[in-house]
Amino acid sequence: MKRILLTKEVAQILRVSEEHVRSLIRQKHINAYKEGHRGGFRIPVGEVNKYIKEKQEGLRRKNYKEVRKEN
Repeated sequence: MKRILLTKEVAQILRVSEEHVRSLIRQKHINAYKEGHRGGFRIPVGEVNKYIKEKQEGLRRKNYKEVRKEN
């Protein structure tokens, strides 16, 4: 069974606000779905892990480019 997180839990993991998590979902940086008529977002753990990995790879690429510019 896949583990599903709430917006609040993802915000705690990423150390950002719940509104920022909702913004990431609206901008399609994190895939999520809504449960019920007025329910909040449900985010699979795999999506959070994918987002973190993409951010880390982006930082590595950025740092690599900065190092190359210095040389």
